[in-house]
Amino acid sequence: MKSLFKIKPQKFKQWSLFIQIIICFFAGIIILKLMYLQIIQSSELKSKAVQNRSCGRSFSYRGEIFDRNGVRLAGDTIIYDIYAHPKYYVKGKSLPEMASILAKHLKQPQWTIEQKLGQYEHSTISIAKNVDVNTVEKKIKPEVLKQEIRGLDFVKKNKRVYPQGNLASHILGYINFDANLAAGVEKTGHTSLVSLPDVRPIEYDGKGNVIYDFYTDPKKITTPLNGSKLVLTIDSAIQLAAETELAKMIKKTDADRGAVIILNPKNGEILGFAVSPTYDPNKYNVFNPSVIKNWALSDVYPPGSTFKVLTIASALETGAITKNEKIEDTGKIKIQGWEIKNYDYYKHPYPGMINLVDLFEHSSNIGSLKIALKMPPYDHYRMLNLFNIGMKTGIDLPGESSGILPDIEKWDKVTQASIGYGYSVAATPIQLASAVAAIANKGVWITPHVIKNYDDPEKIQKIKILSEETCKTVTDLLSESIQKSESIAGKIPKYKVAGKSGTSRKPNPEGRGYLSGIYTSFVGYFPAENPQALIIVVIDNPKTGNSWGSTVAGPVFNAVATEVGRVLNL
Repeated sequence: MKSLFKIKPQKFKQWSLFIQIIICFFAGIIILKLMYLQIIQSSELKSKAVQNRSCGRSFSYRGEIFDRNGVRLAGDTIIYDIYAHPKYYVKGKSLPEMASILAKHLKQPQWTIEQKLGQYEHSTISIAKNVDVNTVEKKIKPEVLKQEIRGLDFVKKNKRVYPQGNLASHILGYINFDANLAAGVEKTGHTSLVSLPDVRPIEYDGKGNVIYDFYTDPKKITTPLNGSKLVLTIDSAIQLAAETELAKMIKKTDADRGAVIILNPKNGEILGFAVSPTYDPNKYNVFNPSVIKNWALSDVYPPGSTFKVLTIASALETGAITKNEKIEDTGKIKIQGWEIKNYDYYKHPYPGMINLVDLFEHSSNIGSLKIALKMPPYDHYRMLNLFNIGMKTGIDLPGESSGILPDIEKWDKVTQASIGYGYSVAATPIQLASAVAAIANKGVWITPHVIKNYDDPEKIQKIKILSEETCKTVTDLLSESIQKSESIAGKIPKYKVAGKSGTSRKPNPEGRGYLSGIYTSFVGYFPAENPQALIIVVIDNPKTGNSWGSTVAGPVFNAVATEVGRVLNL
């Protein structure tokens, strides 16, 4: 009987060849794929493998901030947010037991926490936020582990702390990690503060264990990385003196606000920057935004008689006058229908012929405007531009205003005249400070700044705007006028000061005219023969009698300058 399953030899060979071809085809595909992976994609796959084995640091510290002498001004600490997950404890420990442990250490009523824990309809429940590290790690966690309680989640996060409290608050600013908001150098220095060092990545196996090799440092595995350190130009001793003296005068005169800026005219470094009212950056969220704002950068004011320093310097530089110039001070003058008077017109209606020392000593408005009008308007405008009036200084703090300088096309005779004695123009305290600092620095204007360890030195501009001869003449005139003056402003032991006081009326923010309030100010630098420090004091709206730049801002200048001389050992 013939077999029904007998395969003919010819057909067997055909099937065998077909199967071999199929096998070779798939084998070829596999070989080509392996070649592609091993040769062409080799580097990319190796990189992915390293990434899979590596774990990025999930927690790092923001860089610390220090003053120029190493005093710590800002840093990070650890806090915790505590969450509960009902699905993990609903069948475990009783709610009263869990609530008892948490309530004891969080200082919350037990019934409140028990009520939160009982919200089973939620997958995640917020129990407490911003709990300090000691409470969590030394008190709550050990008890939770001991009682084998499940379902509690302790989320670690950063909290910014300012150990010096209110000191330099408007310079430091604040940082809100949750809302990604910042102010002060916390904002302008953010890139540096979050810049982490390059470290060798740590690799982990599939179970999460560290893969150790010869170069693995066990300590660095668990230590959070720190952002770059930020060093400021601020001197804490000088900053404290400025804030203290400013607060005293504001309280004494019931003034609205004030500012004191101390800078080194030779390099633009700000040694102190006091702003009042002040605030505690540790609790910035409880203060009104108007308090947190650094008004000495954002708000402008008419500089008044302190601006006469720039008027005389501009006229000397352009050749409109000489250092021996004499001007007829008529006490008052009418220009284009506007009557302008000296502040003491009713005491001294006609001072007569005065020199430049007299002009500064008696703060002659008429003398200043007449000198301003000796300059061609374009020359006057050009000089004010060189002093950076009407432009931002470029200080490394946020919120700076450009100030107000009318465009040259809008100048008429009365505008130029009033600019000569500090009206029809508005500046910020930092603008005026940096402008006068150029005179103290032999004619070189330098960008004022508070960050010392700049990553880009080109951000600090140095521009020659005046001749050394002009600067020496102005310095001599200012220092001589202070020595001759009956006022105490600018007279401090051991040092000769070159400076000028100013008093200006407050413009009406609603339109033309002025309010009843005033600004009082004083700007000066010392030692006059080799200036090492420039100080500007501006106090807004003192309400006591006899309030002038020389009587309100002047004493603050004297007190701060005396302390600056002591701290810097001038």
